[in-house]
Amino acid sequence: MKVLVTGSAGHLGEALVRVLAGQGHDVRSLDVLASDFTSDVGSICDRELVRGCVEGVDAVLHAATLHKPHVETHTRQDFVDVNVTGTLGLLEAAVAARVGAFVFTSTTSVFGDAMKPAPGEPAVWVNEEVEPRPKNIYGVTKLAAENLCALMHRL
Repeated sequence: MKVLVTGSAGHLGEALVRVLAGQGHDVRSLDVLASDFTSDVGSICDRELVRGCVEGVDAVLHAATLHKPHVETHTRQDFVDVNVTGTLGLLEAAVAARVGAFVFTSTTSVFGDAMKPAPGEPAVWVNEEVEPRPKNIYGVTKLAAENLCALMHRL
């Protein structure tokens, strides 16, 4: 398969590139940071770049994101731009290019305060019935991106 991995300079993205390439897949990779595992340097917010990156791929593994540690160094708008708008642009490009599969990596941070057990109760078991209650901009934007993925799937 030909696969696009976003966030290829990050821990998860690099691991995905290593494993997929090791299995013989043709891997294209995108990140804002240059690395030995990044073929295309740029932002997922750059719609023209993203359109070029998804052309001809069979699957997208979307690991690019601003993470919780970035809450201290980036604005809320940066989180919306990358995690929400960037994901939307990638989804739309994947649909237009007729990409067969799209995997979005999310986070337990979307559950935030819902992960706190009631006093005296054991740890919360997270399943589809647990209502997300993010407690920072990272969790809010990842939940919004999850909802965009679900919308695009339905459409």
